[in-house]
Order: sequence, then C-alpha cells, then structure tokens
Amino acid sequence: MAEKPLMVKRQWQDYSLIKDKVVKVLAANPQGITGAKIAELVGVTPGAMSKYLSMMNVDGIITSRKVGVAKLWKLVSSTDRTDLLAGKLGSETVNFKDYALSLVENEGKLLDPDNRRVVAMPTMILLNLYEYTRTILGSEVHTFFHEWGKSYTRETKDLVKNVAEKTQNNFIQSFLLLLRLKGWGRFDIHLNNQSIEVIWHDSIWADTRSKESAPVDDFMVGALSEAASFTFGGGWRFTEVECRSMGALQCRFIGNQV
Repeated sequence: MAEKPLMVKRQWQDYSLIKDKVVKVLAANPQGITGAKIAELVGVTPGAMSKYLSMMNVDGIITSRKVGVAKLWKLVSSTDRTDLLAGKLGSETVNFKDYALSLVENEGKLLDPDNRRVVAMPTMILLNLYEYTRTILGSEVHTFFHEWGKSYTRETKDLVKNVAEKTQNNFIQSFLLLLRLKGWGRFDIHLNNQSIEVIWHDSIWADTRSKESAPVDDFMVGALSEAASFTFGGGWRFTEVECRSMGALQCRFIGNQV
C-alpha cells in the first residue's frame, strides 16, 4: 500500500512552489478535482491548500464548479477567461486589473481571451508613430489611421461579441468598455434612432497635443464607424466634431448611418 505524502507545514512565501505543483496536478485532471485531493497529492494540509487555492483563484489561474456537494477545481481555459471577464464587465467597478486577470501566458507571450497576442505599446510609441507617418504621408495620415481603426475593430470582433452576449450590451457599448479596460480612457455613449454620440474624455493623441487645426483622433473615428456597423448593420460614418487638441473640453464624435 502506497504511503501518503508527508504533510509539511508551509510558509506563505512557498506560494510560487505550491502554485506550480497545483498547476501540474490540475493539468493531469482537466475535468476537475477536489481541494482535499489536491492537498493530498501536493503534500500540504487541506486548510493550507484552501488558502492557496483562493490565492490562485484571485490570480485568475484556476476556477471551480459545483458537482453535487463537491467543489471541483480546474485550470482556467481561454473560454473560462472570456466568461470571467464578461461576468465582471457588468459591474461599474470593473477595472484594468479585471481585464489583466483574463489574460493567459503562453511561452512568455500574453494572450487575450480569444488567443490573440497582447502587445504593450506605450503611448509615446503611438505618438511617435503618428508623427513619423505624417512626415511620410502628409494629409493621407488621416486615412491611414482611419483604416487602422476599422481594422482594429474587426480584429477584436469575436471577443467583443462574446462580451456583448454575456453582459446584454450591444456591440459598440461592449467595444468601448473593452477599450476602457485596456487603458484607452473613459467613454460615454448616447444612442438614439438617428445618430450615435460618443464622448472620449482622455484621448491618447489629443491629450498630448495642442493648437491643432484639425481633429487628430482618426483611429477612433474609423474604429467607431466599424463598431456601429457591427452593432446596427449597414454603413456608418463618424465625424469628430470636438477635439481636445483644438481646445475643446472633450473629444466628441457623432455617427450617422450612410
């Protein structure tokens, strides 16, 4: 008869070590396993394991489900992460940390819940890209960023649709919420039968520029046009009617169907 693993009293600084062991146990039991069984296999007391499991749950590594009276733990999958993110989006207190917990690391790469790679791009890089592109394209820089915005919306379409279904919001509302979680800033949106108004309170481009003769948020104009089409069908055209770079208090966009 095999001997049971020796139960060792652990210090909380062992979290990283215990986490790796739990991950291996759960990887071998994809359908889920109880906390008591995990504790037995890892070699810690059930009470200590309960605390470790809670920490891993908060960190977005594992999730649980009820089967009868038992609670089964399993590794968080991409589908689970999308559900976790979508479930949190209904709260007014949702923040960047909630979005960050929906990410998964794979071979050193961070991936969105829909398995697209997340690339951290500091604001300064975006601004330098805008300036450099303008020196090459001149006035065509507006079209370039407009089309880039439309492409970005198409790239995030599947994730946004999943969020919209879980939160009972429409596509464009969910799209703006996802942008806020990713650190793009604060948005307000007002819908009516004829048009859509979007307020962007802290534009990436406009907040660091001044004395412009034309609006600078071409990327967002394109992104909103595509998001409105996914939401209501047909073609939509947005115009930035106020821009902080031109002295306005906020960046304001109006969209109409074409």
